[in-house]
Amino acid sequence: MLLTGCVAWRTLIAPAASATAEDCASVFAAGDSLAVRWARISSWALMAAWLMRMSLQIIAFRDPFVPLGDDISLLLFQTAWGTTWMIQGVVVIGIAGVLRWGVPRESGDGLSRPMKITPVISTLPVLVLSLILTLSMSGHAMGAGSWRWAAVMADAIHTLSAGVWIGSLAVILGVSREGLNGSARATSAFLAQIQIFSPIALVSGGAVVSMGIALSWTHLTMISDLWTTRYGLILSAKVIFVILILGLGFLNWRTGTSGSGPKAVMRTIRQRGSWEVSLAAGVILLTAILVHSTKP
Repeated sequence: MLLTGCVAWRTLIAPAASATAEDCASVFAAGDSLAVRWARISSWALMAAWLMRMSLQIIAFRDPFVPLGDDISLLLFQTAWGTTWMIQGVVVIGIAGVLRWGVPRESGDGLSRPMKITPVISTLPVLVLSLILTLSMSGHAMGAGSWRWAAVMADAIHTLSAGVWIGSLAVILGVSREGLNGSARATSAFLAQIQIFSPIALVSGGAVVSMGIALSWTHLTMISDLWTTRYGLILSAKVIFVILILGLGFLNWRTGTSGSGPKAVMRTIRQRGSWEVSLAAGVILLTAILVHSTKP
């Protein structure tokens, strides 16, 4: 989600916001550096998670009467999961490579870089979309009894929308930290980003909810599963967290731009936005438990 947010911020939000806040180039340059740094850390974490997923699959798949190499070969080359896992590895390594060598964190001459979409940066959305698709193709969506590929696409849209919404909000909050020290430019840049972010968040939030509802029906047998099964209780807790996040987002959208001044508005939006990101961390934890729980 954070990687998706960094890429969404750099390709969707920052270029448009910088065009409306032309005197804030230094703030957006600092934001660019932050987004690249966070994206790099995310790519390393993804690489570690990718290797850990393979280790867990080998443990679950292991036949003690067969050589380990034969088990690994069978898992990698004779299962759909193995094929998807290898493609996923190529994508993750590609993302890490582009972020390491194709997107420098700082300009060599010390000047602020313009918020342009270079050919290298334009590859990142494609790679992130590919990563999300491979995750959906190796997760719970593939276990749908019917309409499997519709479930996979719904899961991919669900994940992508959550990353664009919460991930880019986290980047905006990170970029805005200077504004609390009295920087008028940082405040102006923050409000410009929020103006661009708000409609994106509304669309992304709607997609998260609608795709989440659709996916829930593929995993539940009846509505009572929500309170009579372990899977349903975890899902219900996740839904409650999402409702709280949507409520905070709605408050920011409706009342966040009203206040005694730009700095007061910024503080209000930051406070609510920080709660949104914190609650989203809870959603991620619940999701990690959910995808490894037995469906009803």
